[in-house]
Amino acid sequence: MKTILLSFAFIALFAGCQQKQQQDQKETAVDPHAITCESIGPVKLSYTYADLETQIGRKNMEDDTLTVDGKSVQVTRVFPNDTKEIKVYWAESQPPYATITKLAISNSFGPYQTAEGLHVGSTLEDLRKLNNFMPVSMTNFYNSLDGFATITGFNGGDLELNYPCLSGRLDIVKQRGVDVRMLDEIQDNETLLSSHKLFNSLDVAVVELSIQ
Repeated sequence: MKTILLSFAFIALFAGCQQKQQQDQKETAVDPHAITCESIGPVKLSYTYADLETQIGRKNMEDDTLTVDGKSVQVTRVFPNDTKEIKVYWAESQPPYATITKLAISNSFGPYQTAEGLHVGSTLEDLRKLNNFMPVSMTNFYNSLDGFATITGFNGGDLELNYPCLSGRLDIVKQRGVDVRMLDEIQDNETLLSSHKLFNSLDVAVVELSIQ
């Protein structure tokens, strides 16, 4: 009887060790630079300013004020002036900051990417492929004050299904013989689709990715 009890105890101990090892492997497998709908790298959408100080360290943070749509917005730069920089946008206009409205990255040399490989520097064609070739909607480069386009939707594609939180900004890297008549045709359009024939003459890249 004693031998049987010892055998059961050994089996239980062995099973417990195996389970812990599997759990440790899962935790190790989590990409510390992943873009998900919960976080970008080490910064979570659910964090408060106090959480950032605890998790990131005050020395790795820099407070700033940006103008967004004509309004002043409080921002904290995590890992400022580094390829790993993440901009944290706050809902509050003054401390204590408790509600993050957006996380954004804009360095093409940064380590952050989705599980499928989408990152700052990806092309519009990369976006289309990752979106199961469904068109990407965006604001119009040609009537934008800063010359950039903001992604407004993924039209039921994989990116919309897997990342309903995802947005970003696009920039024209190169133009190849764009027909002036085509530009006149789309000049007043508020939005464009990546399926428009205009993009046969444009090289477009992702210059910012954000979750909110």
